[in-house]
Amino acid sequence: MSITFSGLSTGIDTDKIVTQLMEIERAPITRVEAKKTAETSIIEAYAQFKTTLDDLRSAVSDMTLTSQVKSTSVSLSANAPFTATSTNASSGSYNIAVQQLAQVQKTVSAGWTSQTEPLLGSGTFTISNSNGNDTVIAINGDNNSLLGLADAINEKSAETGVKATLINDGTDKPYRLVFTGTDSSASFSVASDLKAVNGSPIDFNTTKTQTAQQAIAYIDGVQVVSNSNTISEAINGITLNLNSVSEADPTGTPPYKTSLLEIKPDSSALKEKLTTFVSSYNKVMEWILSGYDEFGTTDTTTDAESPELLGSVLRGDASINSVKRGLQSVLSSVINTGNSSISVLSQLGITTQWDGTLAQNNSTMDTALQDNFEDTVSLLSGKDSVDGIMKKFNYYLLDVTSSTDGMYASKKKSYDLTIKRFDDQILNMEPRMAKREASLRAQYSVMETLVSGLNSQGDFLTQQMDLLSNMMKG
Repeated sequence: MSITFSGLSTGIDTDKIVTQLMEIERAPITRVEAKKTAETSIIEAYAQFKTTLDDLRSAVSDMTLTSQVKSTSVSLSANAPFTATSTNASSGSYNIAVQQLAQVQKTVSAGWTSQTEPLLGSGTFTISNSNGNDTVIAINGDNNSLLGLADAINEKSAETGVKATLINDGTDKPYRLVFTGTDSSASFSVASDLKAVNGSPIDFNTTKTQTAQQAIAYIDGVQVVSNSNTISEAINGITLNLNSVSEADPTGTPPYKTSLLEIKPDSSALKEKLTTFVSSYNKVMEWILSGYDEFGTTDTTTDAESPELLGSVLRGDASINSVKRGLQSVLSSVINTGNSSISVLSQLGITTQWDGTLAQNNSTMDTALQDNFEDTVSLLSGKDSVDGIMKKFNYYLLDVTSSTDGMYASKKKSYDLTIKRFDDQILNMEPRMAKREASLRAQYSVMETLVSGLNSQGDFLTQQMDLLSNMMKG
């Protein structure tokens, strides 16, 4: 590495001069870099604005379908023998009793001393189901153990409706084969024709420990039968999970004590979604208004943990203003769904303030949700062929935030092309700057060399004159 010291001969800081001259020479590059920085700030602002729009789209997408808006809550009598969940169920009440729970048949074999030894000899093992179908399994040297028989039965479970497992009861003959039906509405029986090597019969004794039966419940006196303890089609939108049998009531019809199931509109859940919508909408408007904060138009102060709003970067931008007008247009939509008493958001207590943000009147909203829940649902999610206001918002925001041709996507494509053009310009100018700097340094180096030579000659002449003078004095 070489070390150079400028100005040793002339006393001039030539390095500083070259640096300052290059700053002037690089002015075109500096201007391009400034444009590049400005474009980056603009695309960052668009990206931040899209984030606020995505949050708003998420809020409205939770209220586009009737099932999302028309949530209901379920209440049960104390100690009810069942639980219930609601999905878009209509309001109402039902008296329900459980007569019996669903269960599948279980049949258990007598104990055996081993699960792997060939204790079953040879012959056949037959499973007969309630449909009159017999499935015969041949027993031979490949499957004449308890494990082998269990595998053979499970291979045909789709045909027989029976599965087999092994349990160990800890006795002298601990291994028992358990046959379990796969359907509570069907029963089965097992039989064997097994013989040892000497031809003597091998007994395969079984005991039925649980009988197959369907679940039976009464809903407002109507008998409902199910193959499982989950009943999901008896009451539209309600799923019942049966846990136990109701207490007997000899005087009742049916003779079981009933439990009350009540379905009520869940207005608190819907109010929470509406509050989230108002908050998300206001964040969009506050972002737009942040571009005019210095004029005192609005106060958009955020806490220390919130990111700085970049609305000022896009102040007056046509695309931003277009989105604002689009949102306000949807906000003022009138939804006519027949005889509904609620057709605009202001009737829910959601009104527009002077700066474009929304105000939420909780008293008005609570009254609407309490007295006109169905009409509120129609306003938000629509009815029949009429789109609700939240579906209109969702359509608009899906278009604006599209990842292929939405506002930000289009701006990002343009930005990428612009940045590439700037980078190409800088790339083309940098070699010229390097050559120019090398040329300047070479010129000043020549000057330093010339001055150094002149200084050397001057020193020599001065030395000779001093020597001549001394000789004359001597």
